[in-house]
Amino acid sequence: MSSASRVTLRSDPAGGHPLVDREADLTPTWLTAVLRGIGALPKGEVTAVRSEPVGHGLVATTRRLHLSYDTQTLAPSTLVAKMTSVDEASRKAGAALGVYEKEVRFYQDIAPRIGAAVAPALFADVDHLGERFLLLMDDLFPARSGEQIAGCNLEDAAAVLDAAAAIHAPFWGRTQIDELPWIDRARDVALYVQGYRAAIDPVLQRFEHSLRPEVPNVICRLGEGLDRYYAAQPRPWTVTHQDFRLDNLLFDAKNGAMPVAVLDWQTVRIGPGVSDVAYFIGAGLPLETRRTHERDLLERYRESLRALGVDSLPSAEVWQQYRRFAAEGLITALLGASMVTPTERGDRLFTTMIERHAQHMIDLDTLSLMG
Repeated sequence: MSSASRVTLRSDPAGGHPLVDREADLTPTWLTAVLRGIGALPKGEVTAVRSEPVGHGLVATTRRLHLSYDTQTLAPSTLVAKMTSVDEASRKAGAALGVYEKEVRFYQDIAPRIGAAVAPALFADVDHLGERFLLLMDDLFPARSGEQIAGCNLEDAAAVLDAAAAIHAPFWGRTQIDELPWIDRARDVALYVQGYRAAIDPVLQRFEHSLRPEVPNVICRLGEGLDRYYAAQPRPWTVTHQDFRLDNLLFDAKNGAMPVAVLDWQTVRIGPGVSDVAYFIGAGLPLETRRTHERDLLERYRESLRALGVDSLPSAEVWQQYRRFAAEGLITALLGASMVTPTERGDRLFTTMIERHAQHMIDLDTLSLMG
């Protein structure tokens, strides 16, 4: 973490106001100061704020803010505020993994170089311990939310892979991504290996009556080979999302101006771009759709990279990486299930993800590639 007490997208736009990370503290006075600081409210004041919940965040709370002003203005009538989870267990998990600082830093250092497909942020702030944070983002409504449990159709999947290419291409094989001090790949990998192995027993106990008989074996064998899995990840590397699934995507945002908007950059990492692609396809498509069309979707991704100037990997190499990285979703699903407070939707989500990703690995014989 930086030695500075606060990290902001722009130079202290809150004008000295303290960091807030609770809905009740997003007052008209505080928002007026922030909007003035970033140049979005040259005159007038926010007079009232009304909020409503947005999305299904696991380690953060997200609200849509409806703003009223005392004069006609071009300032935004709505904003989306993303802040520290109100749930104690989720908040501790988010802080331990460094996800709050990561998302703020992403919007500082990476998002300006990606542009397309990233939900824009107006303000970002995190405390010096990485335990409390706030993002104020453009409201991309009207938009269609991705639905992880239901899955998506092929048209949406193709659009998502175009977005993946847009995110990966600017940093593909570039050495400057190794110079981002807040992305500590070795630390992240160690946390993932330790966290996954610690999650195996409690997750299997929690979902023992929901999983097919072959799934626990896949989970346990992956845990045994996880060190080798991370040690042998092939280059070139790029910036990866690491939780690239439907719940973190919006479609046709801003009345279609953004075909796909990618949200929730709390797990951003450096690694092979195909890892995001394999995770998305394994998580987001119904079983038979995935089996029938996964090769075509990989070619779509390669073509999109090529159109953006990336001399991509040969088809055979992409396919081998895809087989290997089918494990990504199972790793994330177990970590998520073990760290957040159980809810009815959360249990359905994690059961669906664990089942889909385990079957993905079985279909592609992923474990045979781990040595």
